[in-house]
Amino acid sequence: MAAPPVHVRRCSRRLFAAALVAVLVPMGAGQAVAQSLDELREQRGQAAQQREALEQRLDAAAVELDALEVRKAELEAERDQLQVEAEGLEADLDAVGALIELRVRSTFMHGSNLDPLAIFLSSAEPTAALSRAQTVQRLVAGDQSRTQTLTATRTRLVAVRTRLAERTRELEQAEARQAEVTAQLIEDLEAARELEANLTAKERAERERLEAERRAREEAAREAAAREAAAREAAQRSRTPAAAPKATSSGGGGAAVSSGGMACPLDHPRRFTDTWGAPRSGGRGHRGTDILGPYGIPVRAITSGTWAIQRYGPSAGNWAILRGDDGNQYWYMHLQSHTVGSGARVAAGQQVGTNGDTGNARGTPHIHFELHPGGGAAVNPYPMLKRVCG
Repeated sequence: MAAPPVHVRRCSRRLFAAALVAVLVPMGAGQAVAQSLDELREQRGQAAQQREALEQRLDAAAVELDALEVRKAELEAERDQLQVEAEGLEADLDAVGALIELRVRSTFMHGSNLDPLAIFLSSAEPTAALSRAQTVQRLVAGDQSRTQTLTATRTRLVAVRTRLAERTRELEQAEARQAEVTAQLIEDLEAARELEANLTAKERAERERLEAERRAREEAAREAAAREAAAREAAQRSRTPAAAPKATSSGGGGAAVSSGGMACPLDHPRRFTDTWGAPRSGGRGHRGTDILGPYGIPVRAITSGTWAIQRYGPSAGNWAILRGDDGNQYWYMHLQSHTVGSGARVAAGQQVGTNGDTGNARGTPHIHFELHPGGGAAVNPYPMLKRVCG
């Protein structure tokens, strides 16, 4: 990654601190507005550049995490295969060693003179002597073969054990790198959330300033009209339409619901990529989409339906199934907590839990999200999430 997130946070703090001070500091009567439109546009552009840089780093971190997960699965498979091979070689060594030990014991008990010619000459019957000599030759050849097999097996076992140790170290390094990237990603997500909050505060302050200016202009216009009417000493008062009150809006705390009646399962800041089918440990393929975000941010119902909490699992952790009114099932895994009870009726965009890393998420807070059309087999949810979450 290009730059540490601390630098990004410090830059964003300086930028938005300057913006907010300029916007919010009270001005004396008759003084000009603190910020010009040009200044606001410039600061908005700087903030957009910082946010774009953060988004690029977040995307890169998500891609690296996916690649590390694939590499770990490959290393675990190779490590397990080498372990099986090492155990087989050790068994072969034990078997060959037992045969050699038996021959050594036999040689000790019957003497070591296994010269075929001497055995042949020591026999009274030529036929029996020849048979005994041939037997001894076979025994000697067998001893040599077993010795060679023992040496080769030991050499191969040393090589396998060395490779096994290398793969174990490489796996440990991959896990350490995964933890480092995860920590970096979480820090960047927090920086993105802080940047988003600062942007929201600045925009709110700007709206309030513009609204105050508008009201001041309207009040001045009304006073000028009243003075003009009094100066003309008009007998009739002109009928003027009442000013319609300006509608205001405030955030309701829920996620935005799209025109299709669906909401993103995780609040900002969030990141996800298409990892459907990617290798995972144990030889399995990824059957969903991982939506990464900071600990504790709201998890939302993607559509209206019934929230069904499932038994805690060593892999899934805290998880639940949203049985949608559309007939589909939506699986949420690794939640930190549930905020509604099992069997609760929920609406699209309603908070149902908080983001976490329970189960086998191992310090990487995210939702493992699955889509089961009609309650059947899982299909790739990425296209739907891309459409709903943007």
